[in-house]
Order: sequence, then structure tokens, then C-alpha cells
Amino acid sequence: MSVALAGGAIAAATVDASCLSEESSDRSQCAPQWASGMTAGPTVAIDPGSIPAPDPASAVAVTEAIAAVGRHGRYIAEGNGPVDFDCSGLTSFAWRAAGVSLVDYSFTQWNQTRRIPREAIAPGDLIFWFGGDVHHVAIVVSVNGAHVQIAEAANPDAGIRVRDFGDSWDQQYVSGYGRVTR
Repeated sequence: MSVALAGGAIAAATVDASCLSEESSDRSQCAPQWASGMTAGPTVAIDPGSIPAPDPASAVAVTEAIAAVGRHGRYIAEGNGPVDFDCSGLTSFAWRAAGVSLVDYSFTQWNQTRRIPREAIAPGDLIFWFGGDVHHVAIVVSVNGAHVQIAEAANPDAGIRVRDFGDSWDQQYVSGYGRVTR
């Protein structure tokens, strides 16, 4: 199954149709892959059914996060979308599209999610940074073994983007991982 992302640096993401089935034995090719730091174009058409997420609501949240990146908005403190965001504004906006209410504040989102281990993260889960005060959050958009990609409203310089997770900065500052409960 191909997912078309029109008009920008990402031409397409591909997901093997067998990945959408629970019976799939080899899920190594089941995560859509975007190049690190790339952003989608101004219009993004993604079928949530093509996102290999743990449940339909997670797939909708991931789809909305990717679409938000594609709108090329700016990072703005207290930005809640639909174009401009801060980190928790992006994650709450994405999950709101799936019918789940998350408070637009990273520390509160930390408290609204269930802690999970790094090995269990899946599309739709949230990643948090900076210890006890947890002041950054992003949403997982794909997992392919150890390769994880996130959508985040990073800061005014880096903007709103999809990027690889796991570099030395992430390792130094990551606080934990949260699964959105409904």
C-alpha cells in the first residue's frame, strides 16, 4: 500500500499491505519511512488505515500529526494548531482528531499517559524529555525495529518536523515513554 504525500520533500511512504494484518509474520517492513528531518508538503493525504499502529485511534493521531507537519507552520509557544504549534499543542491536536482529549501541557500529558518501556513504543505513543519537569513531548509516527521516527514541534529554530529519534541528545535528555489511554 502506498501513501501519497503531495507537494513536498516527501514523495511517498510505503506500507506493505500484509502489515495491516495481525497475521503478518514479518513486520520488519511495516513502518512508513521518511528521511530524517524531512517535512511533508502543504497538502498531505494519508489513509489512517495504512499506519501500522496498535489501534485505530493511534493511527488517526499519527495521520493528523504528519498532516500538521505538512502544513509547514511555525513553532510558537502555546501554539495549538491547526498550522502553528508548540510541542504539547501538536500532540494534543493530533490526539484530539482521534477523539481523545489531552491537556495542552507536556507535564500534564506525562500524567495523562501510562508509562511503557522503550521496547514497547508504537505509533501514537508519546516521548517526553527533561526529567521531573518534563517540558518537551513528541508523538511516535513509525517504528521499525530500533528505528523510531517522531513528529515534533521542536523549537523556533528547528520548527515542526518528522525526525529520527535516538541520537545522543535524545539519549541524554529523554524522560520516558507514554501510551495514551482512553
